[in-house]
Amino acid sequence: MTRRRFFVPLGKIREGVAWLSFDQIHHLRDVLRLRPGDQVEIFDGEGNGYLGRVEAAGSELVVGSLQKIEAATESPVHVVLALALAKPDRFAWALQKTTELGVQEIVPLRARFSPVRLTEDKLQASMERWRRIVQEASKQCGRVSIPRIHQARQVLDFLTGKEFPNSARLFFDEKSPECWGSTFGRSARFVVCIGPEGGWDQAEVEAADRAGYQIRNLGPRILRTETAAVAALAILQFQGGGLGTSQRGERA
Repeated sequence: MTRRRFFVPLGKIREGVAWLSFDQIHHLRDVLRLRPGDQVEIFDGEGNGYLGRVEAAGSELVVGSLQKIEAATESPVHVVLALALAKPDRFAWALQKTTELGVQEIVPLRARFSPVRLTEDKLQASMERWRRIVQEASKQCGRVSIPRIHQARQVLDFLTGKEFPNSARLFFDEKSPECWGSTFGRSARFVVCIGPEGGWDQAEVEAADRAGYQIRNLGPRILRTETAAVAALAILQFQGGGLGTSQRGERA
């Protein structure tokens, strides 16, 4: 039987006890029918996992007797995914699947040809939804960390920024004459830019080139934004050992 997992922020874990939210208590007690003494797993989203047992604390339930466990689910490959905004269901799917594939950071990009335009109010509401999606995806796939979702950025502003130093930089453009090859040696840090379904504006491509990005295509077929994101993450994880065994046959 799969062990039940709960996300509890680090600030809610004190002296070997994880304090659950009201909704979590309801889910644990009334939906899952767990009782004091049952074993569950806790993760704090910061890279720590724990085993503990359900305990009564007055009228509430907590998870106590926490013991830290070693988690082998985090990837040795640190990927920052800069992903052009797409239609809500497709963007959400990309967030979920790239979280399962081990992405560490996500930057939503406002590209010229993105098919959606979000007001600030709608963007903030979307951010909350996106954070819930990656949290649930981390919980489901056994991760102990939760990808960080940055504030949305204009493409040109992002490309000229100084964030994420010492990273190999990839900019995928279906019009590039060069197909992506494994040319990164032993790099374990990447910034990966995936464009909108309408493609990149030429000014965006030129800015990426000036910023030192390797501009490549992902093969002869035109991929949707969410497909390209998953394909790029899967290849990077395979090459770097994030899927369990590296391409060189070494254990990650």
